[in-house]
Amino acid sequence: MSDELYFLDAGAHPAFGYVDFPPLIAWLAAGVQAVFGDSLWALRLLPALAGLAVTWLSVELCRALGGRGFAQWSTAVIVLFAPGFASIQAIFTMNVFDQLWWALALWLTVRYLTGCDRRYMYALGVALGMGVMTKLSILALCMALPIGLLIWYPALFRRVEIWLAVAIAVLIALPFGIWQVANGFPFLEFVSAYGGEPPQAMVLQNPIVGLFITMNPIFALVWMPGIVAALLAVDRRLRLLGTVALLCIALFVLAGVKFYFAVPVFIVFIVAGGLFWERLLAARPVARGLLFVTLLSGFASVPTAAPVLPIERVQQIADFIRDGQQGFTGSEPAELEPLFPHFAEMHGWPELVRLTSDVFASFSDEQRAHTTLIAAYYGQAGALNQLDEVDSLPEAYSGHMSYDLWNRDAALDRVLFVGFDLVDIEDLYTTVEELATLECRFCMSREDGLKLYLAEGRRAAPDQVRDRIRRYYFF
Repeated sequence: MSDELYFLDAGAHPAFGYVDFPPLIAWLAAGVQAVFGDSLWALRLLPALAGLAVTWLSVELCRALGGRGFAQWSTAVIVLFAPGFASIQAIFTMNVFDQLWWALALWLTVRYLTGCDRRYMYALGVALGMGVMTKLSILALCMALPIGLLIWYPALFRRVEIWLAVAIAVLIALPFGIWQVANGFPFLEFVSAYGGEPPQAMVLQNPIVGLFITMNPIFALVWMPGIVAALLAVDRRLRLLGTVALLCIALFVLAGVKFYFAVPVFIVFIVAGGLFWERLLAARPVARGLLFVTLLSGFASVPTAAPVLPIERVQQIADFIRDGQQGFTGSEPAELEPLFPHFAEMHGWPELVRLTSDVFASFSDEQRAHTTLIAAYYGQAGALNQLDEVDSLPEAYSGHMSYDLWNRDAALDRVLFVGFDLVDIEDLYTTVEELATLECRFCMSREDGLKLYLAEGRRAAPDQVRDRIRRYYFF
């Protein structure tokens, strides 16, 4: 999908930071390509393994808090199968590694509080530092955890290992901070543009609906009681986690981030809910029934979270949902983007590369040698760079996100623009000619119908062109 292509391109530009994300995911992408080449299975093996580790750590957290059979099994099933977890374990993005650091940090916190073994606190500092180098949403945990400790364990702040753990986390994350300072804090500009119009996807337009869908509505039978159970628990360690979890959600709401940033927080509620039902139901048959319903619901939700079905079958599911919502059978296929944006993001890229290659091949040798390729969106640029298997295209530039930092050597006199609106470029060149239009059935709406324009006779300064194509926001 587009994020994977972007991270692969970022791996080809090693740095201690990028416009919209810390560097760890790009380093991992570079490592995978160095060892395995362009192997898709190798690229996606890492998030699959990380996802299994998230499930294992969640179960270990449950065990450390006294959970036995039902609590551990319910935790495993929900964390493994909830779409908010399962959907990102099949693709190479920073999100699954972000969840890994959250799960590890929560488990290390409980292990430290159980016996005050300072090694767990030092490891917690490493986990939080690596989390910051993965995705900055873990800063919510970095802020909420000290507040929770101050409420429930104030005496711990007299222990030296707490402060050494803070120093460890800061030292690990320091290179990214230095990079941001050296490059004029591009992340702040990205954040300021982040809260614009929400994408078309239903789950993004309606955060509450999105949370329930992302966590599977049936699973709410476990995690919703867990919210209250965590706050009222006899075990002070669980009360701490419940307090920290709610503080994190409050911080996310105040920051205005997308709802799915809160998914790793739900590990606390899932564990607490499992403990609640285990103690309430003991070994009664109803406990086994609840676990069976949870497992069955988990299996049923897999096709909506991970790409395990042919896209034609996903289209049938989308048609069924659309027809149910509107009350009659539609005459045209339903758009995938509002219901399954993560699947739509996986389609259209080979078609884009083929179309662009065909257009580029229509130029003479001299024209090709003097034509620069510039894409509007990082997914488009990543696809043109990563999926051009026969090297028929030059390096694709862009002004989107981190590509803005990589386009300084691009010649701008004759440009093949991919995915731009005519109004964005027509006043920059004396002639702008539309050469092709992309058609793709299952892709995102921004890709279906995108135009390829050939622009010649630059009449604006190079810096003006770069400023016009520069975009620090999501499409």
